[in-house]
Amino acid sequence: GIVKALLKDTPVSSVSKELNYLYNENSPRLSLTPSHFVYLKISEGCDNLCSYCIIPKLRGKFRSRPIESVIEEVKNLSSSGKIREINIIGQDTTLFGNDIYASLKLPELLKKIASLRNSVKWIRLLYTHPAHYSGKLINTLRDEKKICRYLDLPVQHISDSILRRMNRHTTKKEIYSLIEKLRKNILGLTLRTSVIVGFPGETDKEFKELLAFLRDTRFEKLGAFIYSAEEGSWAYEFGPRIPDKIKNQRFDEVMKLQQKISADINRSYMGETINVLIDEPVEGADDKYAGRAEGDAPEVDGCVYVSGKGVKVGEFYKIKITDTLEYDLVGEVL
Repeated sequence: GIVKALLKDTPVSSVSKELNYLYNENSPRLSLTPSHFVYLKISEGCDNLCSYCIIPKLRGKFRSRPIESVIEEVKNLSSSGKIREINIIGQDTTLFGNDIYASLKLPELLKKIASLRNSVKWIRLLYTHPAHYSGKLINTLRDEKKICRYLDLPVQHISDSILRRMNRHTTKKEIYSLIEKLRKNILGLTLRTSVIVGFPGETDKEFKELLAFLRDTRFEKLGAFIYSAEEGSWAYEFGPRIPDKIKNQRFDEVMKLQQKISADINRSYMGETINVLIDEPVEGADDKYAGRAEGDAPEVDGCVYVSGKGVKVGEFYKIKITDTLEYDLVGEVL
């Protein structure tokens, strides 16, 4: 009702006193995505209490949806026969189940979603927290064919002192070890991360440590953010604040490095044949489409520009890569 009122330009003020709302399979849903992919929210709120973030204050404690509710929603969504991709989201998807089942249940949930007979070919996992991975989860990601070989793993930083001040519940050594495990077990894995530059007190040495980590690890995808002080967060009180000029310089350095890494990785696809899901026609161009490979999440990653006749949106095609750009690929339908 609120969304409909807003769409009609009617102002709405509705703030819940209790932070306990939990979406379920019967909640009314207004889809803003094309009909061939959806976002599936499996939890609400957050218990991680990262020092730079106020989500727990806005959304309350971490609350998982029951497994049955999530499965029911997947059945409802996929009944159209058009859904090809499910993107799993939550403030921390890896913590799923911990509150209501007293154990981490994401592997079980993923197996159940993957075993459903429907039109879904890709199950993509977003917003995973490096502190909450288990061997069971890694094995599930490796073994289930429908799960994309793609992981969104926001590390935020690599310096132990900054990770501690960010309250990230993990260390440099653990992050390196997890990434090594993931890449060793899941062949062809695309790793996306996000990092924050200019956190209060970030020294030149700590920033150089972050750059060295990014150079070593060569993430296939990366988002960088300039730290901004959120009122109400612990870090709002932290000092010393980093001047904007230095924050911007650090951001530019990270992006320049990632641009080069991304261009190098993309070049390795030249001449290869890959599976691409077509998202939309390219405006003003005949027989040209924008699609995504398994290693591209919607809205945040690059795309594959495809040439071909009679191509249908929402379907998969084998594409031969004929050109590579810094963040995107170009190819033609075989």
